[in-house]
Amino acid sequence: MAELDPVSAAVSHAAEIVGPSVVQIAHGAGGRGGMGSGFVWDGGGHLLTNAHVVHGATAVEVAFPDGRRRAGAVVGADAGYDLAVVRVAGEADLQPARFGDSDALRAGQAVIAVGNPYGLQWSVTFGVVSALERFLPGPGGLVLDGMVQTDAAINPGNSGGPLALLDGGVVGITTAVLAGGQGLGFAIPGNAALAVAEQLRDHGRAAHPWLGIEGQAETLPPDWVRAFRLDADRGILVTGVVRGSPAQRAGILPFDLIVAVGDRPVATPSAIRRALTGGPRPVPIRLLRGGEPRDVLVDVRERPSVRM
Repeated sequence: MAELDPVSAAVSHAAEIVGPSVVQIAHGAGGRGGMGSGFVWDGGGHLLTNAHVVHGATAVEVAFPDGRRRAGAVVGADAGYDLAVVRVAGEADLQPARFGDSDALRAGQAVIAVGNPYGLQWSVTFGVVSALERFLPGPGGLVLDGMVQTDAAINPGNSGGPLALLDGGVVGITTAVLAGGQGLGFAIPGNAALAVAEQLRDHGRAAHPWLGIEGQAETLPPDWVRAFRLDADRGILVTGVVRGSPAQRAGILPFDLIVAVGDRPVATPSAIRRALTGGPRPVPIRLLRGGEPRDVLVDVRERPSVRM
């Protein structure tokens, strides 16, 4: 057999690591049915997939790479983050996927997506991380925030499968494509997905403390960092405030620049979400408005429930 070139060898090696963990998930809820991808999360038979893959179902059929087909139960689903946990009981020889650090991702980094596009089982596509911290329209008028954008081909049936680095570490769960777009696929960042998945596995639902803003990362002028003794040189520029949200009630405005939530500097929208973990409560937020520092106390609430 001819020796592979270095890039092909790396892609093939990553697929060999991740592939045995990838499953196909199907159900026939409401006579309409659905099909997508997922992957083994832990040795207890828990699988991760998208909420829209199992929407309307309590039981699914899971197909493993070795040909096994087993019944699975939906443990919990979170429509607002498009994530679900499925459990297949009593199965031995499962190979859980290994997670990498999605917070360390960089644009241009090589990735593979593994899944079952159009029912073509265990297909591998290759691409790069195109961008980070993307916002996408989500169910119920909310947004999916902090998404990883990739040009690795993602098609119907890929949903719920892993996005992985060339070392085999999973850094995302593929979830969406933009209709009509070429090379515009998106994945839930792995670190954020794990935090939600643990709640779904342990409690059947996930709580989401909610600020109610849209924003983008911005680099702060060095003189501001020095003058205000800031702990970081980046913050979040508020580009939108949801009507009736905790942010609006606290007086946060578009073009405010959030630099800290509680005692934690925030450099990305995902960092705000992580800083809010711990449940609804009053949270002090430091921001800059017109070049002047302000401190506001936001009564953070749980994000409104979302229906698919």
